[in-house]
Amino acid sequence: MVTLSVNPKQVWAESSSLYPPSDLVFTLALGEGADLNVPVMRAATLTCLPKITGSHPFAENACRLLEKAEGSFVDLIGEKRDCTKEYIPVTVTADGVWQGRRVKYEESFGNRCVLLRERGLVFDF
Repeated sequence: MVTLSVNPKQVWAESSSLYPPSDLVFTLALGEGADLNVPVMRAATLTCLPKITGSHPFAENACRLLEKAEGSFVDLIGEKRDCTKEYIPVTVTADGVWQGRRVKYEESFGNRCVLLRERGLVFDF
C-alpha cells in the first residue's frame, strides 16, 4: 500500500497563483447569421491570460480593449470612420472563455467597415 501526503499550504500557494483563462476564437463570415452553410472567410485565436498569444494580428491591443469592456463584446469601442452604405453583410462570432467565464457572441453588420466602426480592432483580423 502506498500513501501519498499532500501539504495543503503548498496546494493553496500553487493554485492561488493561477490566472482565470481568457482564450477566444473569432470568425468572420459573409452574410447574415452564423449559418453552418456560410463559409468562414477569416478566423483568429486570442489568448489574453496568462500570456498574450494567438493568431490575432493586434493581440495586445485586442486584449486591452476587451479588458476595458470587461469582456463584453457589445461594449467594445469602435473606430471613428466613415463607411459607405454598400450592403455586403458580414457576421462575426466569438467563442471561448473570458477570465474563467464561458462566452459566446454573434452579430451581423451591413458591411465590414460598419463592423469596425461599431466594434473596432478586436474584430480586425
